[in-house]
Amino acid sequence: MGKIAGPGFGPIRRAAIDVAVNGDNTLVAAVTGRAIRVVSVVLVPAAAVTVRFESGAGGTALSGQMNLAAYDIFVLSRNEDGWFETASGALLNLELSGAVSVDGALSYVEVA
Repeated sequence: MGKIAGPGFGPIRRAAIDVAVNGDNTLVAAVTGRAIRVVSVVLVPAAAVTVRFESGAGGTALSGQMNLAAYDIFVLSRNEDGWFETASGALLNLELSGAVSVDGALSYVEVA
């Protein structure tokens, strides 16, 4: 993965995170011919829950399963190279182990 500036990269985009479904939760919709490269994330669960980022709903794991306690603040600070990215044309998914409210925000770029 290259840095977030340069040819083939769109502008930095931001998305609010407000999910609570056991299983798949779309964070960023798929974009035809583009991958979603995550640059930063903050998550705060209302109760204990395990989370995992995935490329596509029920798709390829982009992170390990992370056990968060109630009101833990999970942060991936800005990373110029990106933390992970989806496959081209795949949505960014957050899988939850239970029906727990998880809120936060993320920034990302679309990569050709």
